[in-house]
Amino acid sequence: MKLKKTLLAAGLLAGFTITAVNTSSAHAETSSSDTVINERWGKPTFVMGAALNSHQRAETMSILGIDNIDSVNVEVATGEDLVKYLGYGSGQDSVMFSSVVVNREDKGKGITVDIVTPENITLITADQYKNPLVTAGISDATIKVGSVVKVTGESALTGVYKAFAANGEKVDPERAQLAQEELDTTTDVADSIVKNANQENKTEQENLSDAEKEKADETYKTQLNQTLVDIKKELAELKEKQNELATKEDVEKIVNDALAKNNLDKYITQEDTQKLVSLAEKYQKIDGVLDEESIAQLDKISSDFKDTVNDLTDQLGDFGNKLKGTLEDNQGFFANLWQSIKDFFAGLFN
Repeated sequence: MKLKKTLLAAGLLAGFTITAVNTSSAHAETSSSDTVINERWGKPTFVMGAALNSHQRAETMSILGIDNIDSVNVEVATGEDLVKYLGYGSGQDSVMFSSVVVNREDKGKGITVDIVTPENITLITADQYKNPLVTAGISDATIKVGSVVKVTGESALTGVYKAFAANGEKVDPERAQLAQEELDTTTDVADSIVKNANQENKTEQENLSDAEKEKADETYKTQLNQTLVDIKKELAELKEKQNELATKEDVEKIVNDALAKNNLDKYITQEDTQKLVSLAEKYQKIDGVLDEESIAQLDKISSDFKDTVNDLTDQLGDFGNKLKGTLEDNQGFFANLWQSIKDFFAGLFN
C-alpha cells in the first residue's frame, strides 16, 4: 500500500496547480495586479513545484492569471514537503510540479475552490477538496485549481500547507496526513458509489445525455461530501455531550444514518461503509479535527454542498428528484440521535 501511494503521489502531483486568491480574482484571465492584498499575510504566496522548468512555470502562471512575479511572495514545494505533510512519497524534488498561490480571506469567509481547468482535473471535483482542507486545519481561503496537463488530483494539497506555514500559520502534519487519507478514502468510496448507482439506475439513465450522466455522478460525490460533514458534526456533538470518545457502535450508527440521510445507503457496500467508520474513528483521536473552528468551517462548506446538489438535481428533472434524498436541512434529524443510541443499548440489557 505504501509503494502504491508513493507512485500515486509522484504521478498525480505532476502538473497540478492550486491557487488561493481573493474572490475578486476568481478567474484565470484576471490580472494579479487586481488581487486585493490581505493584510494578515501581505502579498499572496506563490509556492512553485521544485521540478518546474522555466517554460512550465510561465505556462502555469499564465493559466492562473499571475503576470508579475513581484506581486507574490515565492516559496518552493519540495519532495520533503510531500513526505512531511502527506506521510508518503519518494522525497525527490523531481516529482514536484504542483504550484500554489495563496491569499488569506477574512475570518469567517470559509473555503472556496474553483477548478479553472476542469478538462485537466480528471478525478477530483472542487467540492471534494474542501473536507480534507478543513480536516488539515485550513480555514478561510479561496482556492483556484488549474493544470497544464491531465492529472487526477488526489495529492494536490501540499502546496496549500506550505503557503500557510510560510506565513507563520503552522499546519499539523498529523492532521495533514489524516486529510490525505480522507481524500484517498473518499475518492475510492465515491468511485464505488457512482459505479453501483449507475448499475442500480441503469434503465432510468438510458435517456440521459452524457453530460447529464456526468451531473448525476457529481451529485453522488457531493452527497458523500455532505455525508462526511454530517459525520464530523455529529461526532463533535456527541463528544461534547458525553465528554468522551464515541464507541465503535456509536460511530457505526452515525455513519449509517448520515449515508441514509444523503440517499447513499442503497449504493454503498459494507466494505466501503467500514472504511468510513474507520476514518470517523480517527477524526476523534487527532486534536483539532472536531474543534469549534473546524465545525464553523464545515458549516460553510456544507452550504456549498447543498447548493451543488440542488443545482445539479434541478437540471436532471425527475431523475434528479430521485437522487436528491434529504440533503436539505432536516430539522431534528440528529436531535434525538444520542437518546436513540442510549435507548437501543439500554434495551439490550432489559
